[in-house]
Amino acid sequence: MKSCFAVLFVLSFIYITGRAQTVNINTTGDPLINQLCPAFSFDTLFNYPKDKLSLPELKGKFVIIDFWGTFCLPCIKAFPKLENWQKRYGDNLQILLVATDGYPKTKQFYEIRKKGNKPMSLPCAINKSMVKYFQVKDVSTYVWIDDKGYIRAITDGSQLTDENIAGFVNRKEIMVREKEKKISVDYKKPLLEIAKEIDSNSVVFGSVLTRHLKGVRSSMNVSRKGVYRNRIAAHNMAVRNLYQLAYGDSTGPVPFNRTIVESSSSEKIECPPNEDYEKWKYDNTFCYEITVPEAKRDSIWSLMRDDLRQLFGYSACQEYRKQKCLILKADKNFRHLADTSVKPSASISVGGITLVNQPFPRLVDNISHFLSDKILLDETGLSGRITVVLKAQMNDVDAVNGELKKYGLSLQYEDRQAQMLVIRDPR
Repeated sequence: MKSCFAVLFVLSFIYITGRAQTVNINTTGDPLINQLCPAFSFDTLFNYPKDKLSLPELKGKFVIIDFWGTFCLPCIKAFPKLENWQKRYGDNLQILLVATDGYPKTKQFYEIRKKGNKPMSLPCAINKSMVKYFQVKDVSTYVWIDDKGYIRAITDGSQLTDENIAGFVNRKEIMVREKEKKISVDYKKPLLEIAKEIDSNSVVFGSVLTRHLKGVRSSMNVSRKGVYRNRIAAHNMAVRNLYQLAYGDSTGPVPFNRTIVESSSSEKIECPPNEDYEKWKYDNTFCYEITVPEAKRDSIWSLMRDDLRQLFGYSACQEYRKQKCLILKADKNFRHLADTSVKPSASISVGGITLVNQPFPRLVDNISHFLSDKILLDETGLSGRITVVLKAQMNDVDAVNGELKKYGLSLQYEDRQAQMLVIRDPR
């Protein structure tokens, strides 16, 4: 079985050499590399000593542009590391954040961080033309610009290491992996057609299973409408994700925080914490699709489970386990039902949530999204429409709790019997 899914791949690397500051890239390299960066200017700035900035003003410094979004938790987790490098290298380095989701959410993010005594030291800009120029389709994306203004690398966050940053700033030869270029894919097409367009040799199991398809965005989809409404499809997903999808239902896959892996070969099921996912994925992620006739529509998940058991050999079941959970509770002071005559609206980011005339379960779902590593159980008994404004770092339990208390709500850690998906070796 293992040999059936083995895949040979060649990583494309960008070589940044010291004295001449030149870069050698193989034929798959990004055409922007080694080009002089356009003279982008910014007049919407956060946390910068001047009201305006243009890139030519930074010549003489090494620059790293971080394209990020307020919705992106990995982006935010990387900020302390970036701030440390900025402090360490001072005037030799300028790290500039460029937010991809607009001024209001970015402004709110900086304000919430300051309010929570976690102020940002890095400057941030808004520039849609820059996002378009670098064809940023996912975050984080990092652009490395040398002290003469030339684009030297475009990478993901895995290449931001102490060694690489030190080498870059000190004009030493370093090797960083180029960020995989995303391509446009029509996900309404059957997987076989997508695979043949990208790589005619990628199909490994009939018409439904392929190896990792380079450049295809990871996704899962359960079609409910149209000609493909009796179809489940997954693209570039780990075995764990495939089992979560198969044991889910029409509302979505089993959540990550409700999945337990008990296997001697867990490194084949999910990426180990200390392994480079960008390398691991080529051998261990797959695309899968199943389409069934209308008469078998309700059986599609059980058929997918049978496929996975045959293809990968792991057994799985859902069972109750005692787990530490976050319990959402309401006290008698809850008096925040919405005025249903007001037009419903919502604004959601990691910097806060505003819900106007929205169903209470949506608040629960939004909180659960940003606290995705916790099992959140709603024991409020509430179901009406509400209006709430939470100005907090939404991935911080204590910060969220502080805002919820204003509405007579609270999050408390308690043990509960929770239904979990357990993936294990065959018995």
